[in-house]
Amino acid sequence: MRLTAWPLLGVLMAASACASVRNTPAQDLAWERWRACDHFATVTLDRIELDGRLVVAAQQLEAAPFTACVARAASEQVERGVAERPDAPVFVKLYGCMGGAM
Repeated sequence: MRLTAWPLLGVLMAASACASVRNTPAQDLAWERWRACDHFATVTLDRIELDGRLVVAAQQLEAAPFTACVARAASEQVERGVAERPDAPVFVKLYGCMGGAM
């Protein structure tokens, strides 16, 4: 009986640690930018870095328009006063390119 309690305790501790993890302010702003620009058919979100950088995979045709959309969304955040600078770093992994998403 005692041996089965340790794995259960480990699972409970891991679950509580994950529940306490929150986004950084930069990530919250990046999520808002993603939602504003999540209308491109070939652009998929890979992750949002701690510094607020969006990492996406996309077809080359939509990479530039998506990046421009994110820049506009960042400018709107500055105008609303929720961001200090219009930083909107985006890393686009192009489908079919060497080192990109496949």
